[in-house]
Amino acid sequence: MSEALFCLRHLFVLGWRLDRRRLAAGAGMLMLAALATPVVAVSLGGLVDAVAADRPEAAVRWSVVAAVALGLELTLDNFAHIYYFELSELTDEQLNRDLIRLVNGSVRMDHRVDPAFADRIDLLRQDVLQMRMTVQSGLQLAAIAAQVAFTALLLATLSPALLSLSLVAIVPVLLGRWAEQVLQATRERLSPTTRSIRHLRLLATNPASHKEIQIAGSAPYFVARQDRLLDAYGSAMRRAQVRHAALVAAGQVVFALVYVGSVLWVYTLARRGEASIGDVVLVVSLATQVGAQMASGLDLLGVVHRSAAGLRRFLELRRQTSEEAGPAPARLVPDTVGDGIRLESLGFTYPGAATETLRGIDLHLPAGRSVALVGENGAGKSTLIALLLGLYAPTRGRMLVDGVDVAGVDPRRWRDRVAVLFQDFAKVELSVQDSVGIGHLPDVESREAVRTAVDRADASGIVDRVGGPEALLGTAYGDGQDLSGGQWQRIGLARTLMRTRPMLLALDEPAAALDAEAEQRLVDAYQEVAKQVALTVGGVTLFVTHRLSTVRLADLVVVLKDGRVVEQGSHDTLVAQGGRYAELYASQARAYAR
Repeated sequence: MSEALFCLRHLFVLGWRLDRRRLAAGAGMLMLAALATPVVAVSLGGLVDAVAADRPEAAVRWSVVAAVALGLELTLDNFAHIYYFELSELTDEQLNRDLIRLVNGSVRMDHRVDPAFADRIDLLRQDVLQMRMTVQSGLQLAAIAAQVAFTALLLATLSPALLSLSLVAIVPVLLGRWAEQVLQATRERLSPTTRSIRHLRLLATNPASHKEIQIAGSAPYFVARQDRLLDAYGSAMRRAQVRHAALVAAGQVVFALVYVGSVLWVYTLARRGEASIGDVVLVVSLATQVGAQMASGLDLLGVVHRSAAGLRRFLELRRQTSEEAGPAPARLVPDTVGDGIRLESLGFTYPGAATETLRGIDLHLPAGRSVALVGENGAGKSTLIALLLGLYAPTRGRMLVDGVDVAGVDPRRWRDRVAVLFQDFAKVELSVQDSVGIGHLPDVESREAVRTAVDRADASGIVDRVGGPEALLGTAYGDGQDLSGGQWQRIGLARTLMRTRPMLLALDEPAAALDAEAEQRLVDAYQEVAKQVALTVGGVTLFVTHRLSTVRLADLVVVLKDGRVVEQGSHDTLVAQGGRYAELYASQARAYAR
């Protein structure tokens, strides 16, 4: 019960902060409607006694009371729905905003790659929807609690022994709570399975993957795999639901036995002349109401208990995010780069991993120079970029920018001074202005800044073809213009170049989705941008690529293998050394020659 009270207290405080008028109006109407229900039973008992005693005036009065009470019960409940539904909408919007902030609020992202974190977020998305329903359920539960208390008072006026009916009503509540804990534990245990099912459904229906599925004829494979997961999920949930149903049924049986006993007891009192016929009708009506109240209360309490578990997860994520943020380090990032970026004995291990992904990295990225990072898949290139961008924190060693240890700098301040285009860049399906402009929020409304970034990325032709800066990109939620992979990448590059004074500009596989002509245009744009970055702030430009023909443009080539720097130098120097880079370059040259 403490968990339910904790959840309701938190959500009611949130509702009061969001819109106290709606909360007060909805709660007040529900409370009056709930109290009107026992009044109907009282008026029916009085009506029966009045008819039995042949008192027409009293019968009329009790009939009016019954009609008014019944009208209030039906009318107020409907009007209350309007208020608490609107309040539920506001709560849902607020919780979703909070969830977005929390998921993106951590200064580091290393734990975000942990599958357990993905499972938590998947559960939290469901929890937010559940908590929206709990605002409504909580108000109804409070009204039922008042209704039960009023009903117990009415029963006690007839005979204190009838209080047992209300007291025993707690038994189904306690067993129902136990039953909900069983279901909740099973849902949490099956979270990876539900995430896999949703992923398969998205994969099988996503236009991006649908073409390959059609060509390969692999739809039956995805259906069969999903069926296996659904069978496993259904089997586990059925076992949990059987236990749930057994516990709930046990509570209801106990209450039913006491209900029958209460009716027989008041019947005995009537035979002794200690109660009237109207009292028998009243007890039967109230006992029936208590049964309905307990059934409704049990369902609502189940909703609240499920939400309580979700709210605990939500608040725990908030606490962790707050702890990770901590006090902002006081040191500032240099305004310009004179020496460059130095990595000293840098190492990194992913959370839960047994071995280091990067180890013993000693590297100097000179100011105003372009650097190419090469290596085979799994060499650690993407991890190194994440460390340089401040997305991950080194597990050992340090990173210096002009002699300033970045560990003593607020990661958000450092990230304000970097710009990056990832290989798996985001396709932001908004207007061109917004899709590009969010690369630098202070200039998101600036037509001039966006146009400049588009020009620097050589994407002006794309913007003109789709209809200008206000044209919608993509078709996810509107009648927009879809783009090819290379065109999306151009828009992504323009978004990256919204930041005009980056101390580090990183491009991760910038030519991966481009044909030869588009690649050459990108290379030309890259060279121009690299010169501007070098001249304005002495920034370092870094790009990762498997196409070694592009590497020749770099001032410095860094070769990674198994998480270590095995070679570094200019293209000509490394080719002359005949080491790992020379092997990779010769292999690609032979492939192109063939």
